[in-house]
Amino acid sequence: MISTSIREIASVLRGRVMQGDPAAVFTSVATDTRKMRANALFFALVGERYDAHSFLSQAVAAGAGGLVVSRLEDLPPGVPVVMVENTLSALQSLAAYNRQRSGASLVGVTGSTGKTTTKDMIASVLGARLRTLKNEGNFNNEIGLPLTLLELDESYEAAVVEMAMRGPGQIHTLCEIARPMGAVITNINETHLELLGTLSNIAEAKGEILEQIPSVGFAVLNAESPFIQREAGRCRGKVIYYGIDQPAEIRGENIRAEGTGSRFNAVIGGQTREFYLPLPGRHNVMNALAAIGVGLEMGLTVEEIAGGLSSVTLTGMRLEVIEGGSLKIINDAYNASPASTRAALGVLKDLAGGRRTVAVLGSMLELGARARGGHREVGETAAALGLDYLITVGELAGHIGEGAVDAGFPPEKVFRRQDYDSAVKILEGLLQEGDVVLVKGSRGMKMERFVQRLLERSQSLSGPGAPIITDN
Repeated sequence: MISTSIREIASVLRGRVMQGDPAAVFTSVATDTRKMRANALFFALVGERYDAHSFLSQAVAAGAGGLVVSRLEDLPPGVPVVMVENTLSALQSLAAYNRQRSGASLVGVTGSTGKTTTKDMIASVLGARLRTLKNEGNFNNEIGLPLTLLELDESYEAAVVEMAMRGPGQIHTLCEIARPMGAVITNINETHLELLGTLSNIAEAKGEILEQIPSVGFAVLNAESPFIQREAGRCRGKVIYYGIDQPAEIRGENIRAEGTGSRFNAVIGGQTREFYLPLPGRHNVMNALAAIGVGLEMGLTVEEIAGGLSSVTLTGMRLEVIEGGSLKIINDAYNASPASTRAALGVLKDLAGGRRTVAVLGSMLELGARARGGHREVGETAAALGLDYLITVGELAGHIGEGAVDAGFPPEKVFRRQDYDSAVKILEGLLQEGDVVLVKGSRGMKMERFVQRLLERSQSLSGPGAPIITDN
């Protein structure tokens, strides 16, 4: 955070300094006593199941140099305290103020899937020339995004922030805080369909970011999504399209696998340039095309962009390829939608190179009326790809197995289980040395447990494996 006195902070937050030195200066904030920096300003947030006012003394003991509160109860002595009406609103206001004072050019990334990966790619591209901030992990909501913006100081030249939403108006609120000059919408699919009802409603909610782009700004949009194209008119700035199968200013072609990465050509302004991406999958090439578009609009050279893409590292559990002893594990456990799961199955097939393939797929949540059909389509894809084994986890994921069998997947190689314990027994019985295993499912399914077990199990695999279990 740009250095700010408690007096100035109180003014920005429309609060009052209740105790302590008004001239005290702060350069960082915190909302978690377990992640406290020395002399940070602690915001006592209040949620449905927690109230950080109960931990003010712990915050000071952990190193907090000041407090922002909405109740004057049990205040620790000796530290500055600002009283506000609502601590979350105060956090957001201070973040907006800090972002306003920063000279960084900010790009917002939203969409149904691929947000985190695309954000990581854009940050890597911009980082080839500019000191760039990005939100870490899933700091993409009404708390995480302000905390990210409060990391901005005078040294940053660019920022890339992921914006998530669970309903109308939420992207608008995040944009009011972040004030993006550039936007990326990756795609529109069934994620959150249960919450918003239709794909058109999802597109309209995601499209709120476009209304916040100034006339001197830009939007980089997926040319292969008609829902996104319908929203493009909401942007006052320049609109750039990217795609593979549709005409676009930035178009990918000649995509080929190279080890665990991808090499592809991008046609830009009539000229063809080659890029390498250390990530597998056509969908990741699509994400890379978006990053290329942002890089070009931000003034980077093609050479700088290529260098940034070739060195990108992703946030964990996003198509993370792990050579776990005798197994190759594709850890895509962070979240799942029908579209992203179908793409991950394609990556599993591509990376296998003739080795046995095992897909461990958990239920995909929040699909609403599309729940059964979306799961069945994933199963149909598994059958079409000719995968070797399929294990589903959870009630909804059982429809993946149904769709697979109906599409020709051998029923004796499909195992439908309701919980982790029963599914992991099946998995352990199937494993053989050299197998390639994909693990994917919605966040609520906690599929990373399978990855940890695979890593433990892979060290003990040295022979042909246990007999195949057929009680599916």
